[in-house]
Amino acid sequence: MTSLFSNILSIVENRKMHRIFVGFLLSGLTLGAALAETAANEASWREALSTRILAQWRSLTTDEQDAEVSYPSVSPQYVLPSCADEPNIELIRPLQPGRNGIELRCADPYWVQNLALQLHIYRDVAVLQNPIKNGEIIQPEHVSMIRYDTGELGKGFYLTLAEVIGTEARRSLRTGTVISPDMIEAADIIARGQPVTIRLKRPGIHIEMAGTALTDGHLGEHIRVRNDRSQKILSAKVLRAGLVQVD
Repeated sequence: MTSLFSNILSIVENRKMHRIFVGFLLSGLTLGAALAETAANEASWREALSTRILAQWRSLTTDEQDAEVSYPSVSPQYVLPSCADEPNIELIRPLQPGRNGIELRCADPYWVQNLALQLHIYRDVAVLQNPIKNGEIIQPEHVSMIRYDTGELGKGFYLTLAEVIGTEARRSLRTGTVISPDMIEAADIIARGQPVTIRLKRPGIHIEMAGTALTDGHLGEHIRVRNDRSQKILSAKVLRAGLVQVD
């Protein structure tokens, strides 16, 4: 009799455990599906919004640029409220590389969300591959082009090596420095007291005469020169080392 009662209890307990196990299994599957759906929703609104932001950016520039959008201040688990139509995007200021603020506005149901996003624009920029000293002239072996997120380069940058080669460093710079306009200046190619050729060019007239530079000068700069024959002081544009032209 005791054995029969024990068997009945065992069957009851097994069925109870079976129901508990099935319940846990089903709840686990339901939770997993919910998490998967949430993750999909999180990725979906980011992807859709990024596509719209990038479309706006490309409408502002004719350059083919490597660009992407991220949301550094938004929680990875954040999901936008539902909206019957695509939310309207209003920029807090004109779209630019780097950090931007936007306002999302939904009409049905009505809601407003303010978000911060990062617009990454990747370009090849001039970077020092060897250190240089203050006053040193940048040579081709000093620089190379490296891909950078220009939104992080608030002081500016150069997109060609020709813009920086031949310029003079305004201070000592380390390897890996992205060159910006405040770091370099045009190098003087004519020194004060140096003999120069003064060119006078007018329609039908082309005259060259010997002269002396009265000030230092870099390419394209106007400097004071003296005509050695007449001793007249003139303003002339530096064309290259040793040659200036009177406009």
